[in-house]
Amino acid sequence: MKNYYQILGLESNASKEDIKKAYRTYAAKFHPDKQNGDKFFEERFKEILEAYEILSDDLKRANYDTKRTNEYSKGASAYNRQTESDQDREREQKKRREKEREESDRSEKIKARRNQIFYTSKNISVNGMYIYTDGKSYLLDKYDLATLKKDDNSMSVFAGIVLIIIGILTIPLIFGVFLLVMGISGLFYKEYFIVLVNEHGETLLIKGKKQRIKLIVNQINKAIDTKNQYTT
Repeated sequence: MKNYYQILGLESNASKEDIKKAYRTYAAKFHPDKQNGDKFFEERFKEILEAYEILSDDLKRANYDTKRTNEYSKGASAYNRQTESDQDREREQKKRREKEREESDRSEKIKARRNQIFYTSKNISVNGMYIYTDGKSYLLDKYDLATLKKDDNSMSVFAGIVLIIIGILTIPLIFGVFLLVMGISGLFYKEYFIVLVNEHGETLLIKGKKQRIKLIVNQINKAIDTKNQYTT
């Protein structure tokens, strides 16, 4: 829609006297007879005349103002809808970027945890995230701590008693003394399990001599203690 007020250089609240005065000024300035029939001035003069005819008539002006207001409202509504749509799209893009950044950070933390080695041997390996042993893996996040537990079902005591009896019976022989010594050692030999503990109970892993098992347990607990630095 043409802005007749702008064509005449007026504000929308211009009086009839202002409209008449503006028309005379612009008509004199752009009249094609004074410009050797220049096409530009001819078209410009037609717009000035059209603007004056609408704005100088109270009814036509009222109708024009109503249409102009409605047109402006539609434009404003469309602009607002577009603005809201753009804002929604920006929010979605921001959420997507944040999610991608969180996933990337999580992947880096997982990689760092797996690369942090606490203990490794031929039958057990402990990194910052898992324990691998006997063909199985145990996620450290599921456990509160590791401890050691004596193997009460060990056959070392029974074997020790048997060796002592045989050693006593054969003590006159050289290997009898050897069996006696082995039997006594068997009485004091103890094996211990590595035990993972959580709210659901205990999980037994490998077993071995107390000194070695205690070392592994200490390393597992270190790995469990440091998991918090990767989950914050």
